Amino acid sequence: MELKAHLYRLENIKAIHDLANASVDHHVIAVFLSAEGIELTTLEVTNIVNTYDALGKEKLPSKKVQALIAAKKIGQEDENLPCPV
Repeated sequence: MELKAHLYRLENIKAIHDLANASVDHHVIAVFLSAEGIELTTLEVTNIVNTYDALGKEKLPSKKVQALIAAKKIGQEDENLPCPV
């Protein structure tokens, strides 16, 4: 599934989850979002609802997060890397 450019907004994902919890059919949610300018299929809505609860279950240790941030900063200044870290 390819997420649309504007779908990353947490408010949109939370709204989809809340509508699904209110027993609104996924097809109806997709039609509603399409009317609001967010083109999603029923399958994409279903996938978002199914994966919503899995988000945030595991937390990275802060040392690893700090190491990733430091690596990214170094990689942004290194001209020898073929792509961003």
